[in-house]
Amino acid sequence: MASINQLFAGYSQTLLELKKFFAKKLPVHLKKGEVFLDYGDQSQKLGIVLDGLLYSSYLSENGQEWISNFFYPPNHAIISSHESFMLGKKSTEAIRAYENSTLIYITRSEFDVLTTQYPELEHMVRVIAEESYVNVLKRVYDFQSLTASQRVRKFVSENSDLVSRVQRQHIASYLGIHRNIFTRVLHKL
Repeated sequence: MASINQLFAGYSQTLLELKKFFAKKLPVHLKKGEVFLDYGDQSQKLGIVLDGLLYSSYLSENGQEWISNFFYPPNHAIISSHESFMLGKKSTEAIRAYENSTLIYITRSEFDVLTTQYPELEHMVRVIAEESYVNVLKRVYDFQSLTASQRVRKFVSENSDLVSRVQRQHIASYLGIHRNIFTRVLHKL
């Protein structure tokens, strides 16, 4: 995956303007368990995690909650229900603080003003969205082609820092497997 610096290469003037804009905004502090976005809300927020860890979840048709993403700095710091934010739909996911977290965010109307003032920002956001889309595709391919054991090994090798921060049942949910399977594979590593 490209680093944040690689994604932002060529946007130095836009980043300077964004820093000025965000310097005027106060950080938001969420305590563990607090909601950034709830099911059914129409998302008007696009955030950046400065410190801490958040997660998104969705409800399956049978009512079971599944974890779909983790948000933490530096490379997974952008938080949003993209479908809701970009299309104005009610959110099918919830985003909560997994641990005490600090973030900043902009509203959809602020985003629209900024992209009008700085057209290169819209391009930068598109590049980031494309990178995110590619990563989602890779995850879908992993779910379709890798065994549970292979998914655990890959997750641990790519996200070793999360293994000590996130409860096993939550990582298992993210991987689409039972907690006991995750634990068994983890002990073999």
